[in-house]
Amino acid sequence: MRRPTQDGITQASRRPLKIFASDPLLGKTLGNRARIDIANEPLQEGPIGSRLEVIDYDGAQKCFYSPVNLDLPAILMQGGLEPSESDPRFHQQMVYAVAQKTLENFDRALGRVLRLGSSNRKRGAAYPRLRLFPHAFYGANAFYSTNLNAILFGYFRADAADVGPNLPGQTVFTCLSHDVITHEMTHAIVDRLRPLFLEPSNIDVLAFHEGFADIVALFQHFSFQDILRDQLQRTRLDVRSPTPLVQLARQLGFATGGGRALRSALDEPNTKLNDATSEPHDRGSILVAAVFDGFSKTYQRRITDLVRIATGGTGTLPQGDLHPDLVNRIATEAARTAQRVLDMCIRAFDYMPPVDVTFGDFLRAMITADFELVPDDEFNLRDAMIEAFRLRGIYPDGVTSLAEESLLWDNVENKLPLLGDNVPTLLEQVFFNAVRSFDTGSQDPTYQSADSSTQYVTVEDDEEIELDVNAELGAALHAYAATNADALGLDKTAKIQVRGFHPVFRVAPNGRLLIELVVQFAQVDKSVQDQLGGIPFRGGCTLIASSNGRFRYLISKPMRKASGDPARVKRGEARFARQQDFLKMCDMKNALTPYFTAKEYQGRMLELMNFANLHGG
Repeated sequence: MRRPTQDGITQASRRPLKIFASDPLLGKTLGNRARIDIANEPLQEGPIGSRLEVIDYDGAQKCFYSPVNLDLPAILMQGGLEPSESDPRFHQQMVYAVAQKTLENFDRALGRVLRLGSSNRKRGAAYPRLRLFPHAFYGANAFYSTNLNAILFGYFRADAADVGPNLPGQTVFTCLSHDVITHEMTHAIVDRLRPLFLEPSNIDVLAFHEGFADIVALFQHFSFQDILRDQLQRTRLDVRSPTPLVQLARQLGFATGGGRALRSALDEPNTKLNDATSEPHDRGSILVAAVFDGFSKTYQRRITDLVRIATGGTGTLPQGDLHPDLVNRIATEAARTAQRVLDMCIRAFDYMPPVDVTFGDFLRAMITADFELVPDDEFNLRDAMIEAFRLRGIYPDGVTSLAEESLLWDNVENKLPLLGDNVPTLLEQVFFNAVRSFDTGSQDPTYQSADSSTQYVTVEDDEEIELDVNAELGAALHAYAATNADALGLDKTAKIQVRGFHPVFRVAPNGRLLIELVVQFAQVDKSVQDQLGGIPFRGGCTLIASSNGRFRYLISKPMRKASGDPARVKRGEARFARQQDFLKMCDMKNALTPYFTAKEYQGRMLELMNFANLHGG
């Protein structure tokens, strides 16, 4: 919508800004200097918006660079600064634009506006926005810091031994890579959605963080139409060719001496998921390849009729350049398919457990979330995803087959009581605030991360989390969980934490509006931390309800003393044993294990909960 200014003059709802679609390595290749549209919000110098704040402090040179003012008429007239490796103001523009675009993709898919202010007071000071530092330090790394509620980008000299297309000794800025920005931004958003996914309770947890961040960066490539059309023309419509479309962080990979892009969506034939592949990036790449395989098969189905028409029914493309009209139409289908897959992956978050995620959980969450919104899967995307995961040996726990109906989460409709007589009234304000958050015209430029419907609740020790509920509704949710612990598979002897509650609004392709409520409960057993390398054993559940308060799905990770069903107790014991086995495997693979002090040994798994270490190798 259009937002009136103080002078009563309406301004456009979208702001065009220029970026490198890939990174400076592609130079002026067609489409690499791209223009993207993001929400046009009031900006301060920096830029500083309602949810993102760029602070350009150079940690190596110990100085600040002048902040860019994107509202200057000269910059507005040209749709943002021209891409430049040498101008820090363009670096500021690029990190803001790509981060904002990534955030909007999550808002769109999740059906709500995410807040990125630091809400976990145990990790550090409170900041109202996620902070972006384009030149934070000297080094070949970039990472999201939970303590600082910030993304820190490094810069470095290209490896003189094997720089690939880079110049020897060239300064490489990680803040100029679309893939690096999107990857780190996704880490920050995932940590906001599921903060307990940072605890390495099984071999898949950190690998999921890395793989999912690559998935978002990968599928955002397909929104750059010029590059997409050019690559489809070059590869004769084959999206599985090793091109910049399917490669991630090319400049960073070459500049660090890797001789190729940092990662790719393509895997080797017959790649299987097993415990031998435990490094998070390597294991996460299998997840990326599975999702991309499902995408490529669906893309082929969607363009079959176009190719048939273009080839007169033979299916064999003519020699030479393809007709630009054909390429344009197929590029449109590729972009639509990529956006559908990206939305499907992001929407899965609302259907995942609050703790101890596995690749199999992600598959079930994707299938269930997509089934709810798009029950008629015209191009069989869900089948393609299931088959791609099967081919790589990714199997969910507790299912009898890989049929779509078997992978849907347990349906608890009419098996759980409603939230309570007073809850529908309490929900009215929650729904009103959620709807208002989409109205850009009602947002105050002095945006604060909390409103009257938000409270900070202490869940354990000095750890606080932010809930989009008032105190009365928060108490009602807690009382519901305590009263129905047996039905929810919770441990009656352990404290129940309300870890999340929010309404979501999603529009299906057929125009149908889907409104749901998502509730997360979690529990923790800290008595076994010494047996688990310093991290506790956690359990909990996610509940999905319709707008009338009737629950539809229960996604459970039971504790060892789960109530209501002996089978849940067995699952809890199995999860505990799996966490112990993962600890033993980490100890065997870490050459420093014999040299730990007693204190270091006791908290050795905590060292894995650090993105700087994870990305730095």
